[in-house]
Amino acid sequence: MALLNSRVARLAAASLVAGTMIGLIGAAFRFFLVGADRLRDALVYRAHSWPHTGWIAPVVLGAVAAGLARTLVVRFAPFAAGSGVQHVEAVLTREMKPSPPVIVPVKFFGGLLALGSGLALGREGPTVQMGASLGSLVSKWVVREQEDRKVVDAAAAGAGLAVAFNAPIGGSVFVFEELTSRFTPWLLIATLASATVAVWIMRMILGNTVDFTLKHVSSTQSWLLFPFLTLGALLGAVGALYNSLILALLRLSDRLAAIPSVTRAAFIGALVGLTAWFAPTLVGSGDALTQTIFSERHAIEALLIIFLLRFLIGPWSYAAATPGGLFAPLLLLGASSGALLGEALNHLMPALGFSPVAFAVVGMSALFSASVRAPLTGVVLTVEMTGRGDLTLALLVASLGAMIVSTLLDSEPIYVSLKRRMLAQQNTVADNNAVRQT
Repeated sequence: MALLNSRVARLAAASLVAGTMIGLIGAAFRFFLVGADRLRDALVYRAHSWPHTGWIAPVVLGAVAAGLARTLVVRFAPFAAGSGVQHVEAVLTREMKPSPPVIVPVKFFGGLLALGSGLALGREGPTVQMGASLGSLVSKWVVREQEDRKVVDAAAAGAGLAVAFNAPIGGSVFVFEELTSRFTPWLLIATLASATVAVWIMRMILGNTVDFTLKHVSSTQSWLLFPFLTLGALLGAVGALYNSLILALLRLSDRLAAIPSVTRAAFIGALVGLTAWFAPTLVGSGDALTQTIFSERHAIEALLIIFLLRFLIGPWSYAAATPGGLFAPLLLLGASSGALLGEALNHLMPALGFSPVAFAVVGMSALFSASVRAPLTGVVLTVEMTGRGDLTLALLVASLGAMIVSTLLDSEPIYVSLKRRMLAQQNTVADNNAVRQT
């Protein structure tokens, strides 16, 4: 009886229950997102049967779906906007209250609408915030200590990331490195329990395959690490610029407050829908496009176009303030930039035989490290998603270069900036309410 009432038993039980819930919901979310992408692609394909007016269909789809996604956020769960990671971090530091349970359906259906319409957002944002909300719901009933409830919340949020990318270790590292910045036995127990059961359930439903299929072409000479360090340094600057663009578009959206946010989201969705008419593979979270990069289907000119357009579409989509994350778009942008440098080096020094695939893999982790400033999470996620454990040293070297350059450029980690913005908005709303009451 004493064992059942012990702290470790309560933590493990709450984490297992929360992990089970996010495993089921996260698997369903991934399943329906695949269906939504197929429906959007089929619509665009069918619309090309009417070359003069067919473009209207994806434009209307983008506008309506993005507008509906934003409406769900505005009416039911304002803190469901965007990634949600910054809100989870604010809850864990007790700067904000936990999300109400309604955030789960808002994130689920709002995320399906936003990502399904083609907005360049990631599935991990909704699953992380849904996981944290489910963890909070369960811990209230099972865990006694307030501090332990935060442990379960963080563990369930990490399980959400693990489910999004089929990466249980990456989701666990995310908890320690990004969400809590600490490592305790209690947090370890809760995180491992939640991530393990969540990914196990997801694999039972969807199967167990890595997200990307790659050929293994490894660079073994130690001197070849220098080009990866160069890639990391370049992506450190790219990541700093990408973060600045996200924040600049959010500030622009704030200055357009006279226009309803639902209208702004619909306008952004319409432009993304128009992009889908001309280049359907360039919209959405980008997993299929990333796979084509790993399959070496693009010439250097095409890689440059992919990089430039996705660099703009990602922050533009995030400015819609609909449910959706930043990780998946970052991974695609990093893969395209890495492959671009690899192809360029092959043109300049063909005798050395650089592998654009290896550069693409390393680019994913490096840009993630530059933007989020969580290099270990980026490295582990990349290895789990690609199966390229042979590139671990190159991943670390590039992430180091990215971290150094982005820090020298005084670029804040993106979630630090987003959390500060969110808290400032909350304080503004509170001040306005106080003024109205006086």
